[in-house]
Amino acid sequence: MPSTPVPTAWRVAVGTARGAAHEERHLPNQDSVKFQPAGPAGGVVAAVADGHGASRHFRSLTGSMLAVRAACAVVEELAADAAEPWTAESAGVLRDQLPSAIVGRWRELVAQHRAGHPYSAAELSGLEAVSNGPDIPYGSTLLVAVITAGWLICAQIGDGDMLAVRPDGTGWTPVDGDDRLDGLHTTSLCQRAAVSYFRTAAYDLRTEALLALLLGTDGYGNAQVTHPWQPAVAREVAGLATRGHDWFDRQVPVWAERCASAHGSGDDTTIALLLAPDSLPLAAAAGPAIEPDATEVTDDIAAAKPARPRRHRWFRR
Repeated sequence: MPSTPVPTAWRVAVGTARGAAHEERHLPNQDSVKFQPAGPAGGVVAAVADGHGASRHFRSLTGSMLAVRAACAVVEELAADAAEPWTAESAGVLRDQLPSAIVGRWRELVAQHRAGHPYSAAELSGLEAVSNGPDIPYGSTLLVAVITAGWLICAQIGDGDMLAVRPDGTGWTPVDGDDRLDGLHTTSLCQRAAVSYFRTAAYDLRTEALLALLLGTDGYGNAQVTHPWQPAVAREVAGLATRGHDWFDRQVPVWAERCASAHGSGDDTTIALLLAPDSLPLAAAAGPAIEPDATEVTDDIAAAKPARPRRHRWFRR
């Protein structure tokens, strides 16, 4: 999938690739990604989602596509309604509204899709046999980030990673982890209690400098050799920022392909990298400690390691 600039001050480079394990089983890429302008001029929203892919989630590709669509639509509506200038209170309201608004919109879209594509008699029988609700086949994780009016607002359900990068090459994880995620099970939009499983956060970018924000499905994080991988990747992204936005447009799809390969995680991999409009001068002024080879994707960003194909399942509570 090619990277594309959006008409906003923030630039978004994206890459998505089918995992080697899915290629072997002749299954499609279950990931989805979407981004668009949001809020006041210069704002952007980006979302990535990972459909579970297991047999009970036989419509998870559609579920992930509906997840990113729902997230971007909800953010666009809520951000447009926020009073200007934005304050900590208005940013907090948007943060707190996102889980229920996204889940509600996703369920509406799933219901519309089911109405147009009814389950077969065999599929209905299978759902009833294990007491699965009608949304279970569409199971998906979701990561969404909004950068607008001087604020970063994030929401996540399920696995995958967000990494915020400062101009000096240090980084932080915008949302808390979840000890229910064990590498096999994940929380999901298809659960009845999905709203309560979201992790959210809001940051004032006037006091927290942001050079870039990386959103990745778990195929990305699982491909990294260094653990924890976040500090190394933050340094790499800051060092590479002096290459400019066009360089990232070309390279992010390459990172996704390498991570999804049999030498990476072997899993579907999707990356959305949000870059500040002044990322090049910010990075140059900060003077990160590394200067990567411009001709190669660095090992820390798209590392090679034995494939670890994983089967996602809905986490049972």
